[in-house]
Amino acid sequence: MNLDTLTGGYASLIKYGIIAAAIATAFGYTYHLGSSHTAAVWSAKYEKREAEIAKATAAETSRQAQANAQAKAIEQQRIAELEAANQALEQLIKEKSDEADADPDRDRPALSSSAGMRIDAIH
Repeated sequence: MNLDTLTGGYASLIKYGIIAAAIATAFGYTYHLGSSHTAAVWSAKYEKREAEIAKATAAETSRQAQANAQAKAIEQQRIAELEAANQALEQLIKEKSDEADADPDRDRPALSSSAGMRIDAIH
């Protein structure tokens, strides 16, 4: 029996339809593979970018922490220097005050030369 007789003369049309459907399926599958590949490529690029941003953020945070620690160390050193200078000045003032108390001319209405020298030593 002939296929044309069975299909009422539409055998060629059915054959071309099946071929067209197979071609359309092949194109659709190829398109799907291409879009999946594109999505995977963009996903990899995004993940790489996010990793680079995280790495840069961690590096900047570390740099800032180091800069802050260094600034605090310098600050502590400067505070220690100022405290030492302040203690030395307080000691000098105490010595000059003791000298002034021991000065026999301390009750004079004018400053003696030794009193002027004591005042100048503080400056």
